[in-house]
Amino acid sequence: MAIKTKLSYAQIGHNLTIFKETVYAPTEVPFLLLSAIGVSTTLVAKYRKRENTVASYDGLLIKRIISYKESTLENLVDKLEQMKTDEKVLKAAPALLIVSDGDTILAYDPIAQESYENKLALLYLDYSFFTPMWGVVKHRNIEENPADVKAAEKMAKLHDEIRRENEFANESDLHDLNIFMTRLLFCYFAEDTGIFEKDLFTDSVNRFTQKDGSDLSAYLDQAFLVMDESKRGNVLNQTIAHFPYVNGGLFSKHIQIPQLGFKARKLLLECGSLDWKAINPDIFGSMIQAVVTPELRSGLGMHYTSVPNIMKLIGPLFIDELNEIYKKIESIFQEKKNMLDVGAWNAATFEKECKSILSQCDKLLIRMSKMKFFDPACGSGNFLIITYKNLRLLENKILRIMQQVKQQKSLNSILASVINISQFYGIELDDFACETAILSLWLAEHQMNAKFTEEFGVVINALPLKSNSNIHQGNACRLDWAVVCPHTSEEEVFVMGNPPYLGSRNQQQVHKSDMQFLFKKKGKSLDYIACWFYKGALYIKGTKNRCAFVSTNSICQGEQVALLWQQVLDYTELFFAHTSFKWTNNAKSQAAVICVIIGIQKKSNQKKKLYTSTQFIIVDNISPYLTAGDPVFIKRLSSPISEDFPILKYGNMPNDGGNLILSTEEKDVLINKYPILERMIRPFIGAVGFINGSIRWSLYIKDEDLLIVETIPEIKMRLEKTYAHRIKSSEKSTRALATTPNRFYFFSHQETNSIIIPRHSSCNRTYIPMGYLTNKPIIADSALAIYNASFFIFGILNSMMHMCWVKYVGGKLKEDYRYSGTLCYNTFPFPKISNEKKQEIEKIANDILDVRDIYCERTLAELYDPEKMPEDLREAHHQLDLLVESCYQEKPFVNDEERLACLFKLYEKMTKK
Repeated sequence: MAIKTKLSYAQIGHNLTIFKETVYAPTEVPFLLLSAIGVSTTLVAKYRKRENTVASYDGLLIKRIISYKESTLENLVDKLEQMKTDEKVLKAAPALLIVSDGDTILAYDPIAQESYENKLALLYLDYSFFTPMWGVVKHRNIEENPADVKAAEKMAKLHDEIRRENEFANESDLHDLNIFMTRLLFCYFAEDTGIFEKDLFTDSVNRFTQKDGSDLSAYLDQAFLVMDESKRGNVLNQTIAHFPYVNGGLFSKHIQIPQLGFKARKLLLECGSLDWKAINPDIFGSMIQAVVTPELRSGLGMHYTSVPNIMKLIGPLFIDELNEIYKKIESIFQEKKNMLDVGAWNAATFEKECKSILSQCDKLLIRMSKMKFFDPACGSGNFLIITYKNLRLLENKILRIMQQVKQQKSLNSILASVINISQFYGIELDDFACETAILSLWLAEHQMNAKFTEEFGVVINALPLKSNSNIHQGNACRLDWAVVCPHTSEEEVFVMGNPPYLGSRNQQQVHKSDMQFLFKKKGKSLDYIACWFYKGALYIKGTKNRCAFVSTNSICQGEQVALLWQQVLDYTELFFAHTSFKWTNNAKSQAAVICVIIGIQKKSNQKKKLYTSTQFIIVDNISPYLTAGDPVFIKRLSSPISEDFPILKYGNMPNDGGNLILSTEEKDVLINKYPILERMIRPFIGAVGFINGSIRWSLYIKDEDLLIVETIPEIKMRLEKTYAHRIKSSEKSTRALATTPNRFYFFSHQETNSIIIPRHSSCNRTYIPMGYLTNKPIIADSALAIYNASFFIFGILNSMMHMCWVKYVGGKLKEDYRYSGTLCYNTFPFPKISNEKKQEIEKIANDILDVRDIYCERTLAELYDPEKMPEDLREAHHQLDLLVESCYQEKPFVNDEERLACLFKLYEKMTKK
């Protein structure tokens, strides 16, 4: 990853003056550049020796940091262009590509797709281009309309320029900078959308400040102050007197305006030249991400959820129901209007017949006006804004019908929209994000008011802004949601959002403290997002409120299902869910996660909707595994519940620093030199090697052979290194085994036939490739092992029934299978069958192994690739599937849903017994 420098911008600028003072050879440029940004002397020395670099590269190539080549002046451009397509460079993915002749420097940013050229001697004056090397990610295009893209890019450049010219010593300084950027965004939007006079802000800056920017900071300071003044005196400076009173708290705090120079003023005016009326408030948060500091983004979780993903949630949560009511009203209206259009009714009859329609429209509008919308992880407000805009659009449709019912008469009774931003509530940890959410709601309100005016001729004044105190800064895990968004049992509150995920291993102490606060000891293995589902369930308990969140799919897999959902579903139910889908958003870096969306409400007899990527099905109930069916909670078991299933063990862990493991070449050399070692070296097979056909070897030295290996220098040295590796460990158990370096840290191996089960496998495979081994190989800890294994067990584990269980019950690593002994194997329910049936399964299991042997030149990865799987192997598995399924019921199962329903039923029966 990029270097996380601890130096300030000013310090880096000062360090770069070395190029101003001295001319260096081009070979020295990258090392001096790295030193200037804060890379330690020790690490730079290693880079000089080509340590921690791509050594085979003709130049300097450090993964994810820099690719550098020296060149003559006339070849600089050609060298840089060659670098852009170099396979080694592409694989290393450096933050910047750089070439230099010692006088001129050329650079290219592959992410932003921007180029840079300057004299090295002037680099200290303009070095913000190089910030990706120390972890400050530049803006890259957001997949939205061109106005959003241009605005985000331009604001990012302005922000970078301000950071370069100012020293921000603490969080308070950065907070002031963030507020400053927010106020600029508002002013640009206001002058292009009728809130201000056209181009008021940009023209004022252009007319009343010096071209060198020397007085720009002072001017903006006074302008921001006057926009918070409702009463104006005659002594007011006329260069700022024309700015209107804004209110709403946007300009209420006096902040430190950063120092702005010629370049900042130029960029500020360029920002003002853009068409801000086309900006979408729902992408406002993404724009903020493009300009605030990376530390603030990653630390406080400000993220942008795309509109399609938001619609996946708010649609089934409440929008779909409102739209269905509207469509029924519209359908009835169209029938009656057709009667008028064809002359069957006169105007008086039409209006009389439509009274019920007006009543229904009023009823729907009143209901919408009383709803509350609450995002307890609101970030910059995307969910709230999209919800607001959808409600306003629906309201316009309803009012349009009412207008037509009254035969095109103006809606004199409608003075404003019945949808108010005071209906929207939020909690966010970062106070700046809270301000952004409030501002975004204001902008969305203004845009929708403009549509309202265009449609119905009702003018709604934009200023002064209405104060909105419903967005709260604080920790949603600790705040009382009922205080933030109070409600009665009869009110409709819709809780929604995209809270932070954070798996148990990625949580910092502050997150673990929140988990402890809510779940006590039960929260150790839960994702952080479980807090929101748990608090959401408590919030809606006993009310008509509903709650839905975007989440990683991990909370519906593995042990988290029982830990979380058994508590949540005591008094709620899943009323809709989207099964796993790949996350996409419009932020600068798309999150690499697999998501689900889950909606909960109080228990009911209503039908539920279970969505996939292309459709949905109506079901009676949804299980926490996101399948059709009643809730079932599979808990870890220490031994198998099915008869005749032997104990499954972890593979063997050397914990040796690599000293007990040999490559094939190392093994051959040792055995040729010391033939006695042949019985002390065994195949060492892990998950990756087994699936991909590669093999390693391990020393298998029994205590009684220690005297022999003491005479073999190569083996003695390996044992000494193993001792040194273990004795340095912080783990007491590892240090305790240092005195027996010939032994594995964990050793479960038995001298019997065994089944090897990889702990991780690609989800693209229909079956996890498992193997049947002789007594010789030692199974590594990246896999699981069953000793004294029968072909019958091998057949059961390689069946579709077992794979269905693994797919839904076992945890996953992103989308890939993660096989767990305590969750997948021990819990798997298999019925009692006759010996004859067992023999049939054993025969087909043998057939599968025989077919594999026919294709011995292929790896298991190739054999079990769905697109490359040989037909005879596919058919052998199909016959096994039919045979194993016949152990459960006579006819084959139609799909996984049927298989899982049968397995859950049998599991409950067997665990109760």
